[in-house]
Amino acid sequence: MSEGEGRRGRGRPRDERLDERILGATRELIDEVGYHQVTMEAIAARAQVGKASLYRRWPTKAAVITDAFATELVAPSAPDTGSVGEDALRFLRDLRQTLTLLGGPSVVAGAVAERGEAGQAELREILRSWSGPGAELLRRGIGRDELAASTPVDVVVDGWAGYLLYRVVFARVVPSDDELRALVSLLPTT
Repeated sequence: MSEGEGRRGRGRPRDERLDERILGATRELIDEVGYHQVTMEAIAARAQVGKASLYRRWPTKAAVITDAFATELVAPSAPDTGSVGEDALRFLRDLRQTLTLLGGPSVVAGAVAERGEAGQAELREILRSWSGPGAELLRRGIGRDELAASTPVDVVVDGWAGYLLYRVVFARVVPSDDELRALVSLLPTT
């Protein structure tokens, strides 16, 4: 074997199209019947693959569902409308939308619960990625003298994430725009 050639692993190479078919079937089923009604058997049937192919890629329902919605978990950008209140409201709406795209409260709660420590670690990583844009918009508001210089940016951003997660995961309620506005109204203005 020449230096430029790598050794091939055992078996056939992984088929990316098959992965996407499985992930697409998973998203469809979540939309149709919700997290708790989805089974590995239903995913395999919808994707028209054998259960062995599915289990070879994902050992649990929570794992395949997490991967199916991973692209939806991208942190929203930090809006810049010129008003920290409007920016914060748009940011919170984006976070709410992200949680809703995941199939709502039962998907988030189910995936975190079923994946145990791994699910909690994944959720922590997602929350960390969300905190950057929130902190950015608050710092902009401080720079424009819309917020008090003493605004505890990290505390506010963690509070937003905590509120949304509590409402969606534990209370199993998607917060309304009025609730998000009330949250924004708590910002310490100058």
